[in-house]
Amino acid sequence: MNEQAHNDLLALLSIPGKPGEELAVAEHLHRELIVMGIRAESISSDKAHEQSEYGGNTGNLIVQLDGHGNGPRRMFSAHMDTVPSVVGAVPRLDAGRRRIVNDAPGKALGGDNRTGCAVVMQVARVLCGRANDHAPTTLIFFVQEEVGLVGARGMDVAQLGSPIPAMCFNFDGSRANEFVTSVIGTKRFTIDIEGIAAHAGANPADGVSAAMIAAEALSKLERDGWHGVVENAGGRGSANVGIIQGGTGSNVVMPQLHILAEARSHDPEFREEIITAWNREFLRSVESHANRDGACGEVRFGFGPSYEAFSLSDDDPVVKAVLSAARQCGVDAQCVSNDGGMDANWIVAHGISAVTIGVGQRNVHTPKEFVDLEHFDLACRIATQLAGD
Repeated sequence: MNEQAHNDLLALLSIPGKPGEELAVAEHLHRELIVMGIRAESISSDKAHEQSEYGGNTGNLIVQLDGHGNGPRRMFSAHMDTVPSVVGAVPRLDAGRRRIVNDAPGKALGGDNRTGCAVVMQVARVLCGRANDHAPTTLIFFVQEEVGLVGARGMDVAQLGSPIPAMCFNFDGSRANEFVTSVIGTKRFTIDIEGIAAHAGANPADGVSAAMIAAEALSKLERDGWHGVVENAGGRGSANVGIIQGGTGSNVVMPQLHILAEARSHDPEFREEIITAWNREFLRSVESHANRDGACGEVRFGFGPSYEAFSLSDDDPVVKAVLSAARQCGVDAQCVSNDGGMDANWIVAHGISAVTIGVGQRNVHTPKEFVDLEHFDLACRIATQLAGD
């Protein structure tokens, strides 16, 4: 199985597929699933991309393998997209060091999350070899995870089979002996600042710089502990500026500035407290900057893709199932919490308990990225054990 799984992974890593451009990945998976023996009518795509803020060229790829075995329907999932810096990656098997590396300088590899897709492919192979003698199973390959779990948010539950899955095993992350049963919630928000344009050389005092409004607000937020790790009497979380865009030229006092930021916390009330602090500081900064006529700028706040936190109990059936599979594979596993968003956030929000299992990703999103094949192979073993229970 390992050689086939490694070949599947190498093929997937070679396909570009940043958020919103996953069609080539979906087409590759579709072809491979048909070659395995899965009927074309069992494979479909939903329209998750049509509700996306970013558009997109395909929805989530869904495979129904109903079988005729006993037990509740199970779902296996992973996301197809990678960060944009992956485009141009050249994956290579480094057998001696039990890893897959990247020969393209300056590029990320894309193990996040083609590793998960390759694991779910092994589930498909195992089930195809069992001549439908298995419990009802749904496989789903999500789009646009990297930009806020947008594909999982827009998942068409009606296409998952009937009855809908009782539990989901989501494959993403690093260590295959760590099962994520609790994930933080995140709220993305936008800040649009309107300054006042003026000639930066002839009449700078006529202008109000959107850049200076932002700089003062962000500096104050940093000093007061509302940026980066946020920990105070109200709770614990984090906040970050992800994107800053603005300006028309060096000779114009900056008239507009757009910021995309985020706040994270397991506590939704504290998350709102973080955002309130940011709003308050930007409003204060706007009012403190005026041109020589006393005119000030403006600020508007909005929201982007967000997802709520969740935490599963130790006696949840999906937690019991994955721990049992680990024991049968001889793996000493543990349940952990995660402070990064995962498709599981929205899977749980859709009413399906979900555990995320690591797949050997290392140094993701960076030029130093590689796939640890020891953990990738272990994830394949756990996944196929779960498929065969």
